[in-house]
Amino acid sequence: MSGRTGRRVAVTVLSAAALWSPTAQAASVADSPRPVVEALPEQEVRVAVAAARTPGAVNLARSNLGIPAGQSAALRVDDRGPVVHHLDPAFAERGGRLPLAVPGYVAVTAHAGDGRAVTLQVTRVAPAGGGAPRWAAVAAAQDATEAGLARRLEGNEVLFEDQGPRGREWYALDDRALRPLAESRGRSGPPETVTIASYTKALRERAASAGPAVPPAVADRPHRSGDRPWFPVGVAAVVAVGGFAALRHRGGRADRHR
Repeated sequence: MSGRTGRRVAVTVLSAAALWSPTAQAASVADSPRPVVEALPEQEVRVAVAAARTPGAVNLARSNLGIPAGQSAALRVDDRGPVVHHLDPAFAERGGRLPLAVPGYVAVTAHAGDGRAVTLQVTRVAPAGGGAPRWAAVAAAQDATEAGLARRLEGNEVLFEDQGPRGREWYALDDRALRPLAESRGRSGPPETVTIASYTKALRERAASAGPAVPPAVADRPHRSGDRPWFPVGVAAVVAVGGFAALRHRGGRADRHR
């Protein structure tokens, strides 16, 4: 074997070894393109909406509206519902690796005969006896906030709910930025859009100093004794609020009543 041929063989072997090394494979996986938003398949959305029409879900809506059991009252459940996305709890742990947002729940509005509306929060739950998760209504709130906000989405935006010490804030999220869907108190002018890069940077800088997870507040929406708790959000959402506070320098929380 000539010296030139030997060198070519050596380079080929070393290159192959580098490509198959655990470090190279991990870097290749980490750098592979992924969407900012993890989409919920349309078929799953339809299953979630169907779960909002089950007797248990209807009874939850009736309880929220204060309709006594056994009392005859018309209740119309929408045949569509927006998907509400939450910050992926693992986003900060991955150092900002995508996806950023994952489906949290499907919001299905039910309408009473007197004009009142209630939003059923439908999400996947694990059966008590084990088995595959199924869609079920886990909470209800007296308004149609999610449906109203979803009508303000543009293009490929999705509805993103941010939860933390300042309460709930709503954003239109696409692959470039988060656009606030409500004015912040104490500041004039249009709401400021936060780029994905700035949002990611704020999360990374504050992940190490994040405090313990804080249970989501529900005081800003009327609930009754028959309602179940809101779907819990991970600690990464708390970190996100800190990032927004530093980026936007403004307080207040989104108004949940229209």
